[in-house]
Amino acid sequence: MRKLPPLNALKVFEATARLGSAQKASEELHVTHGAISRHVKQLESWLGITLFDRSQRSLKLNTLGKSYIQTISAALDLIQEGTINIQNIKSSNTLGLATTHSFASKWLMEKLPDFYKRHSDIEVWLSLDQQLINLQQSNIDIGIRMGAGPWPDLHCIALMKDKLITVCSPLLLNQNNKLETPKDLAKQTLLHDQDPTTQWSRWFKDNQVLNIDPTKGPRFSSSDILLRAAMSGQGIALVSEKLAQEDIKQGRLIQLFEASVDLGDYHWLVIPKNKLEHINIIKFLCWIKSIKS
Repeated sequence: MRKLPPLNALKVFEATARLGSAQKASEELHVTHGAISRHVKQLESWLGITLFDRSQRSLKLNTLGKSYIQTISAALDLIQEGTINIQNIKSSNTLGLATTHSFASKWLMEKLPDFYKRHSDIEVWLSLDQQLINLQQSNIDIGIRMGAGPWPDLHCIALMKDKLITVCSPLLLNQNNKLETPKDLAKQTLLHDQDPTTQWSRWFKDNQVLNIDPTKGPRFSSSDILLRAAMSGQGIALVSEKLAQEDIKQGRLIQLFEASVDLGDYHWLVIPKNKLEHINIIKFLCWIKSIKS
């Protein structure tokens, strides 16, 4: 039988040493500050040594702690690497793709059948998350992100430019609402996306609209829900033109004004650098570049 210290205590020790703070370790591991202290003391008791020099305001590794953390960090790195490798051992005909629910539902999903038609041998595993996924520590091959790229430690390809436009339901215009100039928004309900890059204050500033509170109105956690709210006549939404284009085309939404906010390169393909030469990734990149609009 292997003579190993408590594994949870090792994980806590590594996080505390790496972050230099029991408080930060508790936040990363989602446990209480007291639990961190107990695990560290448990490990020290098991080893029969002290790993940290403690004072009222700081927690610093001592000489023995500095030596031990090198071994533990290397061991945990090996465990992580092995875990990632085993997660990545999937059949060669699969492609892990991550993006937001909004981008998938409003742009990508209607286009994927064309990819399947061209590459019937590839099976796409689609992961949807509003938060950024750590591609280096997952089995995702390609991410599609919205925002101000590029991002460090990833191979980033600008996919599409975008701009913010104002939209509403035709139902709203049929209610005798006067919406001829941006100043008419003062009497309307503004709908907000939580994305900080798509705020009304930016649109008002770029289009020299004054004396309107850019913060009033309900907020929505994702762009697809925001668009649904606009389509149901709940107010005026400031949205990505790319995400709204199909709803505008089908008459579910109307673009109100020509005034817009240029977002520049806003949609990005991001790929872990160690996967750049995978054949399925190359096929997907060629396909999505050929159909973007």
